[in-house]
Amino acid sequence: ERSLHSFHMATMASDGYEQVEPNSPVDDPFHIVKERIQVSVRQLEADMATWRELLKRTNTNINAAFQRLTRSAKSQLKHLKANTRKLNATITAVESQRSRFPGIDDIELADRKQFVTQTRAVIDGYQKLLVDPATKAKKAEDRRKVAQLRGATMDTFASTDFTSGEFERTLAEQQQQQEEMEEKQDMVLDDMSTALQRLALTAEGIDCELAEHKELIQDLDAQVDRARGRMDVVVKGLEMLLGVKGGNKIICLALMFLMVFILLGIAIFG
Repeated sequence: ERSLHSFHMATMASDGYEQVEPNSPVDDPFHIVKERIQVSVRQLEADMATWRELLKRTNTNINAAFQRLTRSAKSQLKHLKANTRKLNATITAVESQRSRFPGIDDIELADRKQFVTQTRAVIDGYQKLLVDPATKAKKAEDRRKVAQLRGATMDTFASTDFTSGEFERTLAEQQQQQEEMEEKQDMVLDDMSTALQRLALTAEGIDCELAEHKELIQDLDAQVDRARGRMDVVVKGLEMLLGVKGGNKIICLALMFLMVFILLGIAIFG
């Protein structure tokens, strides 16, 4: 494994890593380089999270932090791309001479390939984000806003003696005020969105209650219809009894009234 070891040593030395002595117990520095690349990727991810927030919330044309992070991200991406390319070269060397590297089996080789592939995907994603059309549009809009502010400021202070530093401070203050106004507008819109969501939930609750009441009314209508049918039967029976004479008529009427009460009880409590 002497050629692979020498290649790793040259790779790490060229990238500013500590030189690993040939007699060192570390026979394969791939994982050392891998770990340092992972640290660099985590730092890049943290920087890009801040970068995204500044892109959204500030004027990128005059925000020094955004500009500094942009330069730093480009430098980090360039460094990561070079290191990943060198790691991939070591994988190619192992693949072409498998018999010379018995300590690296197929599983280990596959893991190394996967790491390189994933790292390249991260690099490509952030590189695309830096030149994304939406990013370019935001930066162009910020430049336009600054140009407008410069024109307004120049017109306002044309008759006064302003130094370059004072002019830039005035411009920055105006831009900050505009950003604060936009942030307040965003907060108002967020509050409105929250209120609308609550109203939507309330409306859904009312709709559910109306549906339940509708079902209760339908059940009551059905009960009334059943009671009406039974009353119709009773009325017809009474009409027939009106033709009965003497004491039998009174007995029949009493029995019919009893039947009416029974039917009403069944209709109400049944």
